[in-house]
Amino acid sequence: MTTNENAESATGTLSLPDIEVKIFRSSRKLDTYIYLPIDAEYDDLPEALRKEFGKTVFVMELLLTPSLKLALHDCVTVMQGIAKDGFFLQFPPPNLSPVLPEELLE
Repeated sequence: MTTNENAESATGTLSLPDIEVKIFRSSRKLDTYIYLPIDAEYDDLPEALRKEFGKTVFVMELLLTPSLKLALHDCVTVMQGIAKDGFFLQFPPPNLSPVLPEELLE
């Protein structure tokens, strides 16, 4: 039995090590964020992604743990994305549309 098999929880998912990340907001895309491991560099991301994301605006540093509650995503999903791709890109939920004041709609 491998270490990963030993690390399986009762739910059948592999346990993940805690990940310290830095989170940036996109200057080009509303409510779009990227999570990077604390030691990763934004410039190391694929050029096409950097071009679409635009200039980064630092939001915070955070320690991701499997039990942490995030606003939009399950933390394990974020952690798995970072483990697989080296980053996690968070888009706004599709049902969130900005509500404009009525005077702007006239």
